[in-house]
Amino acid sequence: VMELLEGSTLREELRRLTRLEPARTIEIFRGVCAGVEAAHRRQIIHRDLKPENIFLARSEGFDKPRETVKVLDFAFETSSGVLVGTFAYLSPEQLRGESPDVLWDLWALSVVAYETLAGKLPFEAASTDEWRNAVLAGRFKPDSSAARQAFFAACYAQDRTKRPQSAADFFSRLETTLA
Repeated sequence: VMELLEGSTLREELRRLTRLEPARTIEIFRGVCAGVEAAHRRQIIHRDLKPENIFLARSEGFDKPRETVKVLDFAFETSSGVLVGTFAYLSPEQLRGESPDVLWDLWALSVVAYETLAGKLPFEAASTDEWRNAVLAGRFKPDSSAARQAFFAACYAQDRTKRPQSAADFFSRLETTLA
């Protein structure tokens, strides 16, 4: 039995609007990061965060419609040596075949945040090999905002200790950047 949800995925919102305003992005990521943080506290790694797995559930409230952000489709099953996740959202650690880690989800969160704000993926390349090299080097397309550029540079740092270390840390940095 699954919960019946009415609303749309973040992917559907991005198809409709191309990108979202910073205030709307903060609103959505508050819920996404809370859900991811709760999962991580229970040692659960999503492994496939992407706009299709972020659902904006709408329901009728007493005075106005309410929206609840839901994180869907946790990838619980894995086999050794099997790459889990959607290509554009894979972290360098996943590409190198390292053990599952919260950094996988935090990297994917940063890709989704970039896509939500810019209307495009941060790592675009002519071939899979070029994309893989760009991800492994943390070479993303520059952002027009200096604050956002600095935020994403930290998120895509090769030195993983410079990246956000939790979903709560990621959200705090994102909110500060977009405020």
